[in-house]
Amino acid sequence: MVSQIKPRPTDYMIKCMAELINDGDIVYHGLASQIPVLSMILAREALGKDFIWLSVTEAYMPLPETIRSYPSSGDPFSEKFGVGIVPTYDVFDLAAQGRIDLMFFGAAQVDENGNTNLSVIGRYDKPKVRLPGGAATAYLFPLVKRIVVWARHDKRTLVRRVDFVTGQGWLRIKKGLELLLCTNKGLIEYTDKGPILKAVFEYEDVKDVIENASMKINTSNKLYYLRAPNEKEMKIIQYHDPLGLRYKLGYG
Repeated sequence: MVSQIKPRPTDYMIKCMAELINDGDIVYHGLASQIPVLSMILAREALGKDFIWLSVTEAYMPLPETIRSYPSSGDPFSEKFGVGIVPTYDVFDLAAQGRIDLMFFGAAQVDENGNTNLSVIGRYDKPKVRLPGGAATAYLFPLVKRIVVWARHDKRTLVRRVDFVTGQGWLRIKKGLELLLCTNKGLIEYTDKGPILKAVFEYEDVKDVIENASMKINTSNKLYYLRAPNEKEMKIIQYHDPLGLRYKLGYG
């Protein structure tokens, strides 16, 4: 029996990201992607989205009902019983051909131009913190049709200018490619006029959301509120993450 739990900000993020997946999309996730994996499961099992699932584990169309959260989403046993295998280099070829519709990226910093940082905090030659690195972020960021970045909503993370550009948001904006940011407070869209707050989670105050970022965020005139996962959706999330590993990531 799956215990009932009250939705937390992390669960709102999972639902928000699940709703951004469209029918027919080819969707790819990389390393350290527990939240995107759960959002892909929710999109398939609760929202009925029909999409192609590719992942860093090289699984092609894994069976969602068999997936459980692991400390590393790159664990080859985390997405089992798929239809087949698609090697990473083939996924990169698909991206180069413009055939990856959606990918999720994490970030330690995100700035007003949509640039992301997964490399260093501080100067590159003398960093305060050296981060894990962006893996293929620099390569994939200008290629994937739609990108959803997920990050914490605070002044240290949502900055005016990143300390190091790992993912080139400015180039995506220049090319007219869609770039969204899902935080633990709401959803932001990047445009040539800057970041626009599209939606906030139902428990948040719009003013607090804007003031809790160092970057300047404009508000959409069509702003809407994102609802909590319902009971069915929470049961699905909890079933696939019974140990609550999603909450260890610090999003609340």
